[in-house]
Formats: sequence, structure tokens, C-alpha cells
Amino acid sequence: MTSFLGVAYNVLSPIFLIVGLTVLLDRRFTLDPLVFSRAVVYLFSPCLVFGGIARSDLKADELGLIVAMAALSSVLMALIGWGEALLLRFDRKLSSAFVLSVVLVNAGNYGLPLNDFAFGRAGMQRAIVFFVMTAMISNTLGVYLASRGMASVRRSLQNVLTVPLPYATVLGFLINIKGVTLPLPLDRAVTLLGQAAVPGMLIVLGLQLSRTSVKGRMGPILLATVTRLGVAPLIAFLLAAVLGLSGLTRQVTIIQASMSTAAMAGVLATEFGGDAEFTTAVVLVSTLASIISLSVLLSFLI
Repeated sequence: MTSFLGVAYNVLSPIFLIVGLTVLLDRRFTLDPLVFSRAVVYLFSPCLVFGGIARSDLKADELGLIVAMAALSSVLMALIGWGEALLLRFDRKLSSAFVLSVVLVNAGNYGLPLNDFAFGRAGMQRAIVFFVMTAMISNTLGVYLASRGMASVRRSLQNVLTVPLPYATVLGFLINIKGVTLPLPLDRAVTLLGQAAVPGMLIVLGLQLSRTSVKGRMGPILLATVTRLGVAPLIAFLLAAVLGLSGLTRQVTIIQASMSTAAMAGVLATEFGGDAEFTTAVVLVSTLASIISLSVLLSFLI
């Protein structure tokens, strides 16, 4: 068991240094978050996912367990979120934003560097697979939910087809299965763009946090945060036991499933006209609260 303060200092503080510097930069120059969010959605993330899958050497059974953990935890969190929204009679726009905030887990711009710092390259490799699955959910169900708050069902479904990450995922699997070697210029370009995904996401997160206010609707914001940080780890431990996960795979997937609300929730809400104010408020509150929740969780798992 690693100390709480040691985890917070060594694993979490580098992430928040980057986010904090972005906040300061935004206060000085007023950067445009939409430019960065589009670069992340349409360029950096697809390259990170494509390259990570195409080069992965994880065995099929372990790969399947990680995918199952990510998918099942997302489905269960979606059901819990919908149940809470229905019980509290949220309107359509708030309901969509609430479920989006509960389902979309920050397995990318927060989870990837955290697992890299905590578990090294082997942990990072497994974390990427988990991120790929959650990113697929973000770019399908997430896009639908973000659009549903304002757009019609038809338009929401059309938006799902406009984002490139699902196509990059399928292509990455095909490249991996066939054992195809990419031409060197293409391989290097994909690598460089993929390396920009994590810092790009952290920049988007910093810009969102810089402009977020938690005034109003504090009840739903806190409920979404508690559900994301309190209920999700319980679901993750349960699923890990049911799926028979062990060792590093168990550690990484539990951490990934227990991350705060994804910055992608705010990115998608901004891009597709959803309730970006609510989602970014949940991102802010859950991200700050996760300093404690993740430090405690990591101290038990490491």
C-alpha cells in the first residue's frame, strides 16, 4: 500500500500542474477552446487510438476482458444515471447532460498519464485499450447525448457518424490483426499526432475549468460527482470480481473506471450544442474531488 500523500504528489500533481498552467495562460491570452477541442476530437485522439491498437501486443483474452470491463461499467453507469434523472424529473436538456457527465469517464487526458505515472509502460498499454472503448462510447453514445439536448434524434444520430474515432478504432484493429506495417512517414505522423492527444486534452480541460462556474444547479452537479466518483468504483470492483480480473489488468481497469467526468463531455457539449455549462461544472467539481478519491483508491491498489 502506497501512502496517500505520495500518490497525490507523484502521480496526480504533474497532471494538475499542466492544467493549472493552461488556466493561467487562458487568463492572460483568452484562448479559443473550440479550436483545441476540434483538434482533439478530429485529429489527435483518432491518431492516438489508431496507433495504440495497431501496435498493441496484448493477448486476445486479456484484451477482451479490458473491453468488457469498460463496456459493462459504462452501461451500468448509464442505467444508474438515467434512473437518477428520471427519479428527479430532470428536463430533457439537463437529463442528457447529467447522464453524459455520469457515463463519460476521463480515461484519456487524466487516466492515461495517471496510469503511466502509477504503473509504467505496461499499465499505459492496458489503459489505452480501456480508453479506446470509452472513447468509442464517447464518440457514439456521448455524441448522441450531447446532441439530444438541443437537436432531434435524427440529427443526433447523424452527428455520431461525423466523428472519426470509431473509424480509427476499426482500422487499427484491422491493421493489428493483419500484421500490416505502415509506411514510415505515415507511422511517424500518426505517432506524433497521437502524442499530442494527452497534452491537447489537458489543455482543453484547463480551458474548460478556467471558465467554469458552479453557481446554480449545485444539487445535480454534486449528485453527478458523487455518482461518478463514489458509485463507479463500487461497480468497478464488482465487475472485476465477476470477470475474474487480476494483477495489473485489475488495477488499471478499476482506476480507469473510477476516474472523474471526462473533459470530452464538455468538448462534445460545446461542439454539438448540449448543456456545456452543466457538464463543465461537473468536470470541474469531479476533477478537484478526484484528487482525494483517486489518491485513496491508488493507495490501496498499488
